[in-house]
Amino acid sequence: MSKVGEERTAPSVAVLTVNTDGAAFMAEFAESLRAISYPNYQLVMVDNASEDDSLDILRRLQPDAIVLENDANLGFTGACNRGIEYCLGAGFDYVLFLNGDVRVEPDFLNRLVAAGDERTMTAPKSYLYHHPGTLDDSVGQFDWTRGIWKHQILGKCPTDEFDQPRLVDTANLSCLLVPAGVLRRVGLLDNNFFIYYDDTDFVRRAHDAGYRLWFVPDAVIHHRKGATIGGSETAFGLYYLTRNRPYLIHKHVRSPIRRTLFWMYFITTRLTRVAVLTLGGRLDLARAITAGVADYWRGRMGKTVDRGHPSGEKETSNPGLKLTEGTHPEV
Repeated sequence: MSKVGEERTAPSVAVLTVNTDGAAFMAEFAESLRAISYPNYQLVMVDNASEDDSLDILRRLQPDAIVLENDANLGFTGACNRGIEYCLGAGFDYVLFLNGDVRVEPDFLNRLVAAGDERTMTAPKSYLYHHPGTLDDSVGQFDWTRGIWKHQILGKCPTDEFDQPRLVDTANLSCLLVPAGVLRRVGLLDNNFFIYYDDTDFVRRAHDAGYRLWFVPDAVIHHRKGATIGGSETAFGLYYLTRNRPYLIHKHVRSPIRRTLFWMYFITTRLTRVAVLTLGGRLDLARAITAGVADYWRGRMGKTVDRGHPSGEKETSNPGLKLTEGTHPEV
């Protein structure tokens, strides 16, 4: 995956991807990586005991990829941590966290590396795969009182102001370039999350350690948001989003007043959403919210439920978020 001559001067990048039965997206993901122009990268795939043919597809299209196979589903955090340890041991200059449900533009990695340095993480502009020209909520400012994005951009078109390179508070790990030194200093992802909000936690810890996050709008990817796990569209995703949010706030917010304000907002909005979901016949999602809150208070963190729980219903595969008229980001 390196181009002779150029790789001698280009920093080495490990493209770290977690796969869990991602056959539906693997071919397009692998093909888009084959087309990138960056001269010195290595794909490192950590597989969470997949039962489909996703690894066969990967090995056919990316025969030089490093594949680390887990015997069980370790979640996003567990799989990433295994990959991080491998990448640091191999001596890469950067680790690029990259979801397997994305399509990347050929020059995206060149632009991310050019904007970064040993103290700077870089994040691209992420568009929703099914809605060309509309934004994924993958980067921005975070409200540590309510535990949500400050400015909701999901499904919106980028403005001139948004298209300016700048420092930002947070970004998710669907695509984030991190200098290896940051990982050595800050440490691994917090396995208490399993999935969701682990990225917000990691970036906050990096900020607290003196590192910065730079938004690079000229670096572009296209993300099937929710395709690999489902997000708030499934009971599985909604459970972890609900449970992990207060854990994130209590981990980083020390002010008793701000914690109280968070709980007032959080409980009010969760009760409202449970009522709306119940009236709409989505008892599976309503139960996921109540189970998430209950398990947080019980201290049940890490991997606590599998796909299909706590609703008891089997989740169907999700091709990614498709916005409808009147769609609003969840709070």
